[in-house]
Amino acid sequence: MSRGYEGSKKRSLLIDILKDLYWFVTGRKSVSLRDFCKGKNVPYNFIWKGNAKEIAGWVAELKPELIVVFSMSQLLKDDILRIPSRGVINLHPSYLPDYRGPNPDFWQYYDMEMYPGVTVHYVDAGEDTGDIIYQERMHIPLGTKSPARLDKLIGELGVPLVLKTIDAIAQNNAPRTPQSVQGSTPRARNLIPEEHSQIIDWEHWPIERVWHVLRGTELWLNAISPPTGLMAGQRWTIQEYEKTEAPSGIPGKVGKYKNRQCVFASGGVIYIYIDFDIKKLILKILQK
Repeated sequence: MSRGYEGSKKRSLLIDILKDLYWFVTGRKSVSLRDFCKGKNVPYNFIWKGNAKEIAGWVAELKPELIVVFSMSQLLKDDILRIPSRGVINLHPSYLPDYRGPNPDFWQYYDMEMYPGVTVHYVDAGEDTGDIIYQERMHIPLGTKSPARLDKLIGELGVPLVLKTIDAIAQNNAPRTPQSVQGSTPRARNLIPEEHSQIIDWEHWPIERVWHVLRGTELWLNAISPPTGLMAGQRWTIQEYEKTEAPSGIPGKVGKYKNRQCVFASGGVIYIYIDFDIKKLILKILQK
């Protein structure tokens, strides 16, 4: 199952058009989850808020023994949770009970959590509150970008833990550890658009922290002014940082230092450039 929201079907049509145009221009084609399932003859459905009853009926017809959840943007309701005989498990990209919620990735960057973890747990009616089955931590170097971070956390830790969990459940010997009611971190909520430009404390954060957050979240956080003119719609790519006593710029503002594009920070500069992406250009055209 994929997850979505009201209006997702309209957005899906736009994305399909965009993908077709992108494939035509570049000659490359990616495979969606829907196409992958179709090719493997695996049942597929798309969850959004308006089809909850339909999804519950669809799942009931499949009669699954176990449901495995990852990266769901909404909580499953009881009518689905009670269908599988062996329960519902979730792979959550944090070391629960810390960073419960929909956006643990951002808040772990924000807190400079260098030893994050993943948790496989049973799903209950709460938000990431079910009994823990397995969890592990690993070191993630400073400045690791989000895709590489998730490759390590999910690919290297998470997937093996899920497979280990499935084997343990099949053998009726999966551990089950209740979570504490209160984690040591606030809920890992999503940011609202207005927060993006205010989330970094440019005046007081050390440049390492600013760089770590910007570089890690460069695909989605809008903390610095976006490119304009012909490059409107593109995103800045975060390069290395350089400490300097006199960067001659206002922290948080885009400018130039040593003839290179940069964003100024307290105690130095963070170099940036535009890695031109034709998909973003096409999307910009379609949105006009």
